[in-house]
Amino acid sequence: MSDSTPESRAVTRLPTAEEREGAVRALTEAFSKDAIAIDEFERRVAEVYDVQDSKALQAIIRDLPAAPTSPEATNLPVPVDHAGALVRPPAQKMTSVLSSIERRVTGPVPEVVDVKSIMGSMELDFRRAEFPPGVTEIRVEAIMGSVEIELPDHVEIQDEKFAFLGNFSIKGRKRRKRDRDRDDQQRDAPVVRLTGRSILASVEVDMD
Repeated sequence: MSDSTPESRAVTRLPTAEEREGAVRALTEAFSKDAIAIDEFERRVAEVYDVQDSKALQAIIRDLPAAPTSPEATNLPVPVDHAGALVRPPAQKMTSVLSSIERRVTGPVPEVVDVKSIMGSMELDFRRAEFPPGVTEIRVEAIMGSVEIELPDHVEIQDEKFAFLGNFSIKGRKRRKRDRDRDDQQRDAPVVRLTGRSILASVEVDMD
């Protein structure tokens, strides 16, 4: 006697293209909110396209936490010290998911800037921003997208970047070193530490 009933056939139904795309969007959103790490994101996306059962597809994303809905979470006020002077914020996140973002940054740059572009594009202009003395870290995660960052030519660059089937380049560094002709300028220049990964993506930092 065969047990190929309508119920059993529904259990083993192949996922549709729309269901797979919806699962990828859910994973992308979770990754953009730091709910899962990049290694976990990559592993689950691969599983989404390999799985042959609709119930197994749902299991891949079932444990994802709900994303925060309050816009105030990413628009915190800039802190001010007791004398009324502007203080640099500790951190800021900029995320592009399946979209295009252009932003000109002014005022004090946070100590840490997290930049994520997932199947989208992002253009960030820091040339009129204030880089206080010390280290500012810009962390870039680009997956199947593009990121363009413009920096003022007076900052020093330290980089710890990684690219896989993608591009992660810095332009203008040689000219910056050639123009630096005084030791006190080198010592006092703010430092931008550039870290992150480019996976099937393009990341370009321009210091011209």
